Amino acid sequence: MARLNYCFASILLFSSLAGAASALAADRVALVIGNGNYQKVPALSNPPRDAADISRALERLNFKVTQLSNANAAEMRKAIIDFGRTTEGSEVAVVFYAGHGMEVGGENWLIPTDAELRSDTDVENETVSLRSLNLQVSKARQLGLIILDACRNNPFSAKMQRSLRTRAVTRGLAPTEPTDNVLIAYAARDGTTASDGDGRNSPFTTALLHNIETPGLEISFLFRHVRDEVMSATKREQQPFVYGSLSKEAIYLKPLSVTLPAASAPAGADVSTEQNTVKERATSRDDKKRNIFSAGDAQRVAAFGADLELKIPSFAIGETKVDVPDSYAQFVGIWSSKIGYGAGKGRRAMLIVTEALSDGLVLGYYLLGPPTKLSWDNSPATYMAVAGKIADGVLRFKSGRFPIEAKFIGPNTMTLKSTNPEKPETAIVKFTSLWQLMCGAGYEVANDNTCEKIKVKNPNASREEPKRERSERAKTATAPAKPQASGQIICTMHGCRPVREGCRIQTARSGVTQMEVCD
Repeated sequence: MARLNYCFASILLFSSLAGAASALAADRVALVIGNGNYQKVPALSNPPRDAADISRALERLNFKVTQLSNANAAEMRKAIIDFGRTTEGSEVAVVFYAGHGMEVGGENWLIPTDAELRSDTDVENETVSLRSLNLQVSKARQLGLIILDACRNNPFSAKMQRSLRTRAVTRGLAPTEPTDNVLIAYAARDGTTASDGDGRNSPFTTALLHNIETPGLEISFLFRHVRDEVMSATKREQQPFVYGSLSKEAIYLKPLSVTLPAASAPAGADVSTEQNTVKERATSRDDKKRNIFSAGDAQRVAAFGADLELKIPSFAIGETKVDVPDSYAQFVGIWSSKIGYGAGKGRRAMLIVTEALSDGLVLGYYLLGPPTKLSWDNSPATYMAVAGKIADGVLRFKSGRFPIEAKFIGPNTMTLKSTNPEKPETAIVKFTSLWQLMCGAGYEVANDNTCEKIKVKNPNASREEPKRERSERAKTATAPAKPQASGQIICTMHGCRPVREGCRIQTARSGVTQMEVCD
């Protein structure tokens, strides 16, 4: 049965990230539309303000923003076509739409301000389909992200004639099944409506603005934060919902980063004072020391990677929460070796684990150097984002088609076992830590970034001294003092020398000549 669902004041957010390279303004493009001044139905007060505030936030995130306010059908269609041209080759493309919307026959539509919609057959002529917008933004290279702030109560439904009696008018939007690397987030899950709010912005946009510029907040967690804040603000009456799946790459609208000195700044590793502040606050349940990824660490990692001919991505060490078990948190770090797989016969590699979660999920990057004659594949040096899972002390992830298992064999070392499913064949490499967030049980981070055993002081140590040591001290205390050198210098016609032990300088009765007198 075809359905006619109304209402979504929607935000469309399509983003695309290539690798983890820093996004410049030309790589980040955004189209922001806020429709509130409708000609045929009562106006919505918040969408234009929502759009204006989101535009400013995106500009601060280095997006090149095109903004429309109260756009009619012709303006919206032209803006979408023009925007589609700018998304070609872009890394991140964002479209924010706030206003009325509807779902007819399983398809969602955005409603321009000049729409009249006397009949359901007018929808295709008077509105703009979400599908057509999806086709335009899909030209961005990596990820599509759609956010629909749905929906204010839709007044078009009361007067619209339906061509088929079987078409029902229901609340909210239809569920959607995005393809590829497209994520679709509704402000209210399908079949429900979203509040327009009493403040400057809708509850959903308020939560989005509160989180979108948070440094180091990965995109998946951004929407988890938004969901929790909206449910709290609406007393659980509105539940945002996310459809689709992301690639393994960790995505940050605002990575943790700082500008390092130009002469020594590494191409890949980012570090920040904001991150350092977070790390200083972060302590595990037993107050175990957590390391800080500093500018010096970043430079050292970049230099090590250059020696191995690795391509190091731009990365940020995320915040590993205090509820993450130590056995998970100790994987966070940069791990590598100058010896490649198979005792140096295979590629050299590096594992960068940027974040660990309380459920054992980890995020990071896996880097491979140039191929060797015995490499399983001959692809050039590369890196890939990874999302792995820790279980039974083993971190498991995939490098393309090759499963990899990483496990600790010491406080600062781990082995990585890569399996070739086509032969089958395995290769092993031992990694040491170039930098590590924290150590396992019984160890702590030392000043040289390695893990050392925690030294436990025995309060009774002084009473448990060996008898021989006490006896030797007693002998020393009662023995006559040995003659000690005075530290004086005596000079004669033959030269100057120190006064011998047990001797001293004495002035002759003449008051001029000095002599060495020994007892």
